Amino acid sequence: EKGDVFVFPRGLVHFQQNIGSSPAVAITAFNSQLPGAQVLSVSLFGSNPPVPEGVLTKAFQIGHREV
Repeated sequence: EKGDVFVFPRGLVHFQQNIGSSPAVAITAFNSQLPGAQVLSVSLFGSNPPVPEGVLTKAFQIGHREV
């Protein structure tokens, strides 16, 4: 909805999808000059507990066989 604000904690892997018919705009900012880095392959496919397959298939738009 117009005016919504989302805050993501440092290191939290997330995805968003625009399901509307008009373009979406995102403004991002870091709270530090050294925001760090997150290795996505380890975070997503090697996490404990594992990320549910349904989330990975939707996020990457792939099938269960690829996961």
